[in-house]
Amino acid sequence: MCGIAGFTHRRGSPGRRRIERAIECLVHRGPDQQAVVHGGCASLGAVRLSIIDVAGGDQPISTADGNATIAFNGEIYNHAELRRELEQRGHRFRTRCDTEVALRAFLEWDIDSFSRLRGMFAVAIWQEAEKRLILARDRAGIKPLYIARRNGELYFGSELKALFVHPEISRTLDLVGLGHYLTFNYVPGPFTLVEGIRKLPPGEWLEWRDGEVRGGAYWKLEFRRRPWKLEEAKAELDRLLRESVREHLISDVPLGVWSSGGLDSSTMVHYASEVFPGRLKTFSVSFRGRSFDESPYFREVAARYGTDHHEFDLNPSVDLPAAIEQIPYYSDEPSADAGALPVWFLSKMTRRHVTVALSGEGADELFGGYYTYLADRYARWLRW
Repeated sequence: MCGIAGFTHRRGSPGRRRIERAIECLVHRGPDQQAVVHGGCASLGAVRLSIIDVAGGDQPISTADGNATIAFNGEIYNHAELRRELEQRGHRFRTRCDTEVALRAFLEWDIDSFSRLRGMFAVAIWQEAEKRLILARDRAGIKPLYIARRNGELYFGSELKALFVHPEISRTLDLVGLGHYLTFNYVPGPFTLVEGIRKLPPGEWLEWRDGEVRGGAYWKLEFRRRPWKLEEAKAELDRLLRESVREHLISDVPLGVWSSGGLDSSTMVHYASEVFPGRLKTFSVSFRGRSFDESPYFREVAARYGTDHHEFDLNPSVDLPAAIEQIPYYSDEPSADAGALPVWFLSKMTRRHVTVALSGEGADELFGGYYTYLADRYARWLRW
């Protein structure tokens, strides 16, 4: 998963120990490697779950002259193409990892580099000579990034707890965020449950320089009408899904797919099986004897594609109270989605076999697959 944290301190350094404490809060996100860079005006840190260039991609990564340093959480799927273009422009790389590509792309194109990155990411880049800190988040907001400003300083982290190490940050309940949670069953961005802490919106960047902050969007979702014919639309959707799944399979560590038996995850298994070298590993949770058990469906999918299938039965003997106690710590903010419990156990089982797992998350939202979306439409009619 990886995680990043950091802060500026132009008015005097609070010491290296504080950035180390912030990173210690995130070790569960990056168990493979942790490090910090502590400077005169800013401190950055990263925890790493090694996926690309396992041996050579330790973070944070700095340029040879030490002027630019990056802390990165995510994966850039077009890093190979970008690397070739940057090499043609004279850049030289010390690693094979996508993190260094993101750093070199920024040095070449500055803010415009983020629109060239195809992937999921939360990134922090410090430029020592310019005394400039840049933050950015991927287009869909897959990777989290919390920010806070106090007395001209900027604090950031992949989780709220990384910001709580700062005595300048008070844990005051944000009633607006609470209102959103009680309305939507989660806390939508840019709000949080903590006063003064916000989520950097998806597709946006933020710059801190000498206490002044500015920012903007490097990408916005645009809806364009096009007179599609049905067969054309189907062919384009097939192409996009195949390409996206292929890119998500780029990994130097073992990889698998979560399979629930539904349309979204089954689609993932279909496209992944086409291009995955060898036998694809799939992982599922069953609810034996329950009306919502989907095991017949994901077993059928596993048999159809000949996957190396692993299944965890969430039965009454499972220690649910212990999981319910632990989940809030790792979630930071509450969510009323009961699916967090089976996903918790699915993740623990998956980690015993692979490091990376693809899921169908987001497909129902994209294609309107839940009954609640239909209910929203009915609600508008009823209000009228």
